[in-house]
Parts: sequence; C-alpha cells; structure tokens
Amino acid sequence: MYLNANIPLIECYVRGNYLRDQKDSHDQYFWCVVFGVCSMPKQAPLFHFMMEDGGVWWRAPISAFCQSEGVKEQPLNELVLWDSFSYDVAVTTFHQLAGAKVQFTTRSKQKLEGRYLFTLDWTEGDYQTLNFGYSAMPDQSKTGNVLALDNGNYAIQPNNRCRFFDSNMGVDWSKPPLINRLVNTHTWSVEDEPRWTTTETEVGQYAYEYRDTQAKE
Repeated sequence: MYLNANIPLIECYVRGNYLRDQKDSHDQYFWCVVFGVCSMPKQAPLFHFMMEDGGVWWRAPISAFCQSEGVKEQPLNELVLWDSFSYDVAVTTFHQLAGAKVQFTTRSKQKLEGRYLFTLDWTEGDYQTLNFGYSAMPDQSKTGNVLALDNGNYAIQPNNRCRFFDSNMGVDWSKPPLINRLVNTHTWSVEDEPRWTTTETEVGQYAYEYRDTQAKE
C-alpha cells in the first residue's frame, strides 16, 4: 500500500509523553488499539492508533507503545534498525512465523527475545515512480519483522538480525549459526540470458521451443 496500510490489531498502551510532544507525562499510560502503519523514507515506521476516549493519533514510533503500564522505555534506535525504505509498504503475517519466539541483538549488542507479530516489506511504486531509494536493491532492502518483546516493549527487526524458534525443525539457540550468511547481491531473472530465445511458435499447452543462439550450425 502507498503511505498507509492496515496492520493486525495490537491492543496495548501508549506512553503519555508521546501524546505531549515529549514535554511531560512520562509516567502516564493509556490503553489503545494500534490499527495502521505509515511508511515514509528517512523516517522509522510510524503507527496509527485509537484511544478509549475516541481520539485517533497518527504516526507514532514503535517506542511509544508497551504491553503493560510501567514498562521501562527503550531508545527507538535500540528497537528499530532501519528507517522505512519507500512509501510503498506491504504488511503480511506469515503462517510459518506466526507467534514464533524470536531472538535478536540490538545495536548495543544486547540480546532480546519476543514473539513475531507480522512483517513489513517495502517496494517501489509503479513504473512512473522515480526509483529514488534502496527498496528494489537486493543487497540493501530489508524487511521489518514487528515483534512483541518479553520485556514489554515492541521492536522492528530485519531477518538478518533475528533467530526464530521452531520446535518442529529442531531449532536449538544454544548452537552457533550453521553458516556465516552473506547478504544477497544478485537480481534473479530467467529472461536476461541472450543465449536462449523462443522460436515464436507454440506447440500444445504452451510448450515453447527454445533456440540456442550459441549452438554451432
């Protein structure tokens, strides 16, 4: 979706200081329902929510929210690693990951654990949109997994910072990673090889014949 997207509802508390421009009310907490996300480049993902008095608030960072009153606030840059990559964002709850236990390491090397809620993923708009950012670059774009942390806060972390737990797959966090993974730099396509071309004839159920342009006559 462009700019705004629906998310799975999160019932939680919003910290009063985010309703008061950080001037006061740091010790106040208000129950709310977070219902949407806003994606703008150069800003962290921002969230929309409704409060019990009917008030709707727009564009609060994930650090504004906590799962219960009195949870100690953590710096936003400890909870979120990257700003939004574009105005176009997709929201998906992956069945394989839904509710899974997750472990990640913050910027300050602190290990935190929580549970997976859903994923934010970015792309570029239609062909008329200027490709001004990193969302389509395979070695730069990252997803954002939204997590409910065990310490009562929420976080957004990319796949390469997360370790998911799945007992059915025999995952064991006490063991080191199986391999030192490198970020993919390739764009995968099956239509960019000049060697193969179709004969422009169709046989049966789209059984194309391919001609090897490099084959010796």
